[in-house]
Amino acid sequence: FRKEMNVEQAKTIEEHKRDIAQEPGYLEEVLEIIKKNDGRVTQKQIRREMLHLSEAKISLIITELEHKGVVEKIKKGRGNVIVLKR
Repeated sequence: FRKEMNVEQAKTIEEHKRDIAQEPGYLEEVLEIIKKNDGRVTQKQIRREMLHLSEAKISLIITELEHKGVVEKIKKGRGNVIVLKR
């Protein structure tokens, strides 16, 4: 698990974007986590539930969902709250 995490963290942003494009299941997985938490969850909670992904990749996935108009990211203190748009 640690080796996988080190490899994941060593990737560049372009490599993360390519991974997201090749694996659309990540977007669905994040949406399921948000739905499971009544449409409102912190980015930190998503990170806890998807330990196999780096913080950068989680951030890019949320940004992708935000560009598609599916979620809204709200800055709260030092973190973000992710809200499902209806």
